[in-house]
Amino acid sequence: EEADDTLVLNALNGNICITATNGKIRLQGTDIELVAIGEGGSKGHIKCSATETFTVHKTKKIILDSKSLTKITTGGIMWMAANSCMKIYSSIIRGVTDAVAIKDAKNGGKIFNKENNQV
Repeated sequence: EEADDTLVLNALNGNICITATNGKIRLQGTDIELVAIGEGGSKGHIKCSATETFTVHKTKKIILDSKSLTKITTGGIMWMAANSCMKIYSSIIRGVTDAVAIKDAKNGGKIFNKENNQV
């Protein structure tokens, strides 16, 4: 039987820092929720970063659902693969290669290239 809130850690003002200088920090539970609540464009963000690798594995589903923008970028190589079916849907699909940096395409791909070559 799951218990109600057993431990509450609350900071009315200021940050809560958990640091393991020479070790790992593990969060484990039946469910883990990360929620950032803020108003305007300057608050309400969750930021994850790693100096080497950010890995999501051994999960049945990964669902990314955003209201205005989803962007995945890399300065290197990107692979997308689906072993059964890959579905892509959009009202407009626009694709260009890096060749438009030298000679523009009919659909104005040079601007698209300039916007997306800033990782």
